Amino acid sequence: MSGTLQSIARLIRDGHVTLAECPARLGITREQLDNCLQLMERQGYLVRQGIPVDTEGCTCGHCCASCCRNGLQNPPVTFSLTAKGERLLRHSTAG
Repeated sequence: MSGTLQSIARLIRDGHVTLAECPARLGITREQLDNCLQLMERQGYLVRQGIPVDTEGCTCGHCCASCCRNGLQNPPVTFSLTAKGERLLRHSTAG
C-alpha cells in the first residue's frame, strides 16, 4: 500500500492528471483511489482544495461541469502535497 501512496503523491506533485485518469495510471479502481486519497488526507500527506468558480459571471445556464450552482455537479477539486507528503516522496527516492 505504501507504494500506491507514493505513486499517488507523485501524480499529485507532478500534476497534469485528472482524478478520472489516476486509477488507470495506477492500476487501481476509482474506489481504491478515493479510499487512498481520504487516508492520505487524514494522515496529513495532502490537502484538498476546491477550485474557486466565478458564480457571478457564469453564463453557462448551470449546465457545465465547473458550475458550482449546478446541483448535480460538485465543484472541481485539486490536491496538494503537504510537507509530510513531500517527505514521503523524498523517502521513496532515497531508498
